[in-house]
Parts: sequence; C-alpha cells; structure tokens
Amino acid sequence: MGAVLDESVLDTADRLTAADRNGLLRMLATAGAQLRESLQLTEESEVDSYLAGVRPRAVLVCCDAAAEVAGQAVAALADWSDSAAPVLLPPSATLPMWAGPADLLLVAGHTGGDERVLAVAQAAGRRGMPLVGVGPAPSPLEEACVRARGRYVPVPPDRPERAALWGHAGPLLRMAGRLGLAPVRDDDLAAAADVLDSISARCRPSSDTFVNPAKTLALAIGTALPVVWGTTPLAGVAAYRLAGQLAGNAAVPAVWGTLPVAARLFGGLFDGGDAVDAEDLFRDRVEEDEPRRPRLVLLRDVAEDPDAHGQLEDTTAALAQRGVPISEITAEEGGPATRLASLIGLIDFVTVYVGLALGVDPSGQRI
Repeated sequence: MGAVLDESVLDTADRLTAADRNGLLRMLATAGAQLRESLQLTEESEVDSYLAGVRPRAVLVCCDAAAEVAGQAVAALADWSDSAAPVLLPPSATLPMWAGPADLLLVAGHTGGDERVLAVAQAAGRRGMPLVGVGPAPSPLEEACVRARGRYVPVPPDRPERAALWGHAGPLLRMAGRLGLAPVRDDDLAAAADVLDSISARCRPSSDTFVNPAKTLALAIGTALPVVWGTTPLAGVAAYRLAGQLAGNAAVPAVWGTLPVAARLFGGLFDGGDAVDAEDLFRDRVEEDEPRRPRLVLLRDVAEDPDAHGQLEDTTAALAQRGVPISEITAEEGGPATRLASLIGLIDFVTVYVGLALGVDPSGQRI
C-alpha cells in the first residue's frame, strides 16, 4: 500500500519549517549563490591557466554520489561529433589501461574522502596525467591533486549532500566549456545562476500551493510511481536526478530513462492504464491509503530533435487517452547550463516537498 500524503503540510510556511528540521529547503534556495561562488573559486584557483596548455586525447570524469549528476551533465553535453575530446566516466576505482599523460582527469567529491574517487586521482598522479579536482579543503582529495601537481577548486564543506550539486557542477561545466568539450559559455553559467534564483523565489515555502510549481508537482507525484523520461541526453540527466532525489529525500521509488530508448524499455508500465474516473478526482487523499500507480513525468528540453517531436506528441496523446496521468516540466530557453538548471532547480524543491508531505525528513532520509 502507498504512503499517506498530507497536503495540509504544504499549506503554511511554519509547518514546512517545523517539518524540515535541518533546513534543506533553505539550502536549496542558495543554489544560484552556490553556482556563482564555485565559478569565482574556480577562477581564483587558476584552473584556466592550467588548462590553457592541455589538449587532451580523452577526458575522464570521476565523481562521488553527491557530484555524480555534474559529471553526467558534462558527458551528456559532450557530443562526440563536435567535442574536442571524448568524455568518459570510469565505472570503477581503476583507470583504463590506456589512460596516461596525453589525457585529462577531472574529479569531484562532496567529502573529499570517497575511496573510488581518491583511488582514481592517485592513479592519475602516478601515471603523470593532468588533473583538476573539486571538493572541500583540506581533504584527502585535495592532497592527491596537489601531489599530482594538478589544480584544486576548494568548495565549502558545510552543505548537505543533496543540496550541494551546484558547487561541483559550476567548475566542471566551466572546464568543459574551456576545453571545447561542450558549448558552455560564461554568460550561460551566469544565466543559469539567475534561473536558480528565480526558481527559489517561485518555490519558496511561503508561496501558496496553487502558484508554487514545486508544491503542485509534489502533490501530483507524491503517491504515484513516477516514470520519468527525459527528451534529450541533457534532460535525461535531470530525469536521473529526479529519481535519485525522490529516493533520497522522500523514499519514493521512480523509474527513469532517456527517450527514445526509455519508451521502449518502460512503456509497458502503462499497459494497465484505465480511463479516468471523474469521481476519483475528488477523493480524500489524506485518509486513503492506495497503491502507487504509474504517472509519466516528462522532462522536456527546448533542444529536442524536431523529427522526434511529433512522435513524442503522439505517444503522450495515446497515453492520455488511456487514462495515464502526465506531468510535464519544460526547460527554459538558453544555453545548456541554463536549461539544466531550470529542470534540476525545480526538481530538487519538488522532491523535498514530497518528502515533507509524506512525513519523511528529507535531510535525514538515506537509501
């Protein structure tokens, strides 16, 4: 049976503040400031001058769980047909046999002590690979980067793991742009920070549910089985973020993927869709305890392939006719960093509101 979702928790800022005992909503509201700060710290760490003479054969990106989405974003944006070098995400604590001084390693970690990230950074140092790290200072990761004569961007260590993404994403995205791996420019990163500020204002706890997009979506998916599809590789990264944040912040399971493959793999979850019962719209969700039913959460990117757009519209129309509930989040116009921020910024607030409405302490819940 599903958990009971108490909509009334979201109605007043005082109740939300009391339920959010460790202030995760407040920390999420600093996302734009985090991004600006991390970019400034990157500049102060002289990363640009270090990378100016680096022309890597391949770029490897290794991150711990808190920073993983940042690494995935770099990989998703590095279109191999246009990227100056392929971007690879090592799946283990061992570097590929071929990796060496002709390649570049980027590492990021929330604690600076993750064993896998440390092992990869130390191996890169032994092989003479150029290396740039992002994480707290002092930390074992900083020591490994300094020992390897690389560069290190120190980010503040006092942020909750699930609200610290932009401290890691800023330096990695900036480096991706500088290296020609992805079309990320400084004005795009500045716009992304502004978008995060705007989302924080619209999704603040004191904002009424009917005008707060994060609260509205939280009520829609809080007792459902979210099936999250991203319409582009970048939106697919956001889909992965939503699934992970739902699990961590609200103990809600979700299925995620990137179209068109996701539709073929997970479309069968909707085979049991029934026509919508009008009386069901007025049920009392607080008193009822229901099994979770699939809801499609579609994360749309304005950079979707035009040829796939029509097929997507047909698919969603067919699902709607079968009674499958659908929620859509559309990225804002702009560069890749701006579009990613517009999706993830909202997603993070949604998952915290889901957890609070379900009686879960988001900052205390762990998988």
